[in-house]
Amino acid sequence: MAEVSLAGITISYWGPDGSEYTAVRDIDLHVPAGRFVSVVGPTGCGKSTLLNVAAGLITPTSGEVRIDGVPLRGLNDRAGYLFQQDGLLPWKTVLDNVALGLQLRGVPTAERTETAMEWIRRVGLAGFERSYPHQLSGGMRRRTSVAQTWIVDPDILLMDEPFGALDVQTRQIMENELLALWTGTSKTVLFVTHDLDEAIALSDEVGLLSAGPASRVVGHYPIDLPRPRDLLNIRTEPAFTETYTRIWSDLRTEVMTSYERSAAHATGN
Repeated sequence: MAEVSLAGITISYWGPDGSEYTAVRDIDLHVPAGRFVSVVGPTGCGKSTLLNVAAGLITPTSGEVRIDGVPLRGLNDRAGYLFQQDGLLPWKTVLDNVALGLQLRGVPTAERTETAMEWIRRVGLAGFERSYPHQLSGGMRRRTSVAQTWIVDPDILLMDEPFGALDVQTRQIMENELLALWTGTSKTVLFVTHDLDEAIALSDEVGLLSAGPASRVVGHYPIDLPRPRDLLNIRTEPAFTETYTRIWSDLRTEVMTSYERSAAHATGN
């Protein structure tokens, strides 16, 4: 188990015109060990940036990332990262893509093949292990990416809108499958999404970022829906609707602020 803490994270950089741009400022976000926390906010508020900081791909201008209380230095080798776009290698089969992480760790061929085949079965792709990415549907590619990420057994899962490109029905099926894999594990999940429905359905807690630039955390919302959850039906439950209404009232304010700032910038006002 591993807890993730973002403590006083500020990320600034210099634009092409020489001006300083602050993406996020003084972010404090705590993900307890074994919990599922989602981050929502308007477009361009720095959600993906925070994941990159937690992965060790970006060094913050100030503040620090702590894993189990220890400051992160360099890449976060306890984390698996599921990106918006899958990272499947087009010249490798499903089997070889799923087994890639084990191959990079030097696991012998027979052992990694056996483990990869087990994960292929777990994500519902048995029979497609010799297929190439271009031969798969979007949902099948996502399943392959999930297996590729989980096979190395990371303590922490960082997920950046992993189902955003899927149709609504496939997305809900994949969300259900994700929860089925996660339930009963001790894995810590930090999940970024633009979809408030998705965040509520999956999470133990939802964090809200303000409109950018210099985004900050403006809300923490515990999700008190019981587990296990059937995500194909959960959205019809009164408790879900009440939670959605409560968070959306705050998120809507940030979305409108972001829109107004973008419009003003576009007109030069």
